[in-house]
Amino acid sequence: MEAQQNPTLDAQARSETGKGVARRLRADGLIPAVCYGIDTTNTPLAINPSEFDKILATKRRQNTVFSIKLDAGKQIDNVMLRDYQVDPIKRTLLHADLMVVDMKELVDVVVPVESIGRPLGVRMGGRLRLVRPEIKVQCRPGDIPESIVIDVNELGPESVFMASDVNWPAGVTPGFKDNFAMARIIMPRKVAVKAEDPKAKKKGKK
Repeated sequence: MEAQQNPTLDAQARSETGKGVARRLRADGLIPAVCYGIDTTNTPLAINPSEFDKILATKRRQNTVFSIKLDAGKQIDNVMLRDYQVDPIKRTLLHADLMVVDMKELVDVVVPVESIGRPLGVRMGGRLRLVRPEIKVQCRPGDIPESIVIDVNELGPESVFMASDVNWPAGVTPGFKDNFAMARIIMPRKVAVKAEDPKAKKKGKK
């Protein structure tokens, strides 16, 4: 992925730091953030929430590689969202850590799992349960997939799709060592048939 293809986040560099400054920024409707990483001086930022939402609205969401556009024409390229804090009640963003990454180095990220196909077990009355809606992968920032696709079409009753069954995209490898279930077919419980009362008289018998 080339830097010029990345979406751009408009932000303001700030010289003041501290909890008091962060509170004032939030009161003004801004998100306090900091950008750091390779060949980058730690840069405190103030971000408009609508600008940040544009980044999270991309297909790769939190795994998007983007550029930060600052005042005076300064720009920071190849940035990813490293971490963030959310208000536990209001669910508003409180702080964001942004990290400059090396596009040639591997990163560990979590991506959503997408199932395709209509499983045989579902066609027989069961239901598909996605055990792992997300999965950890390792790849270069430019190779981060939008999702990991698993084909569940052939899963029969009580069958399980394991992590070892994944067909990994080019440049992407699993970010874990243990094998585990990603999806399974759950069949409904059999309805118990009540045994006929031996004392009951059969119809038509005298």
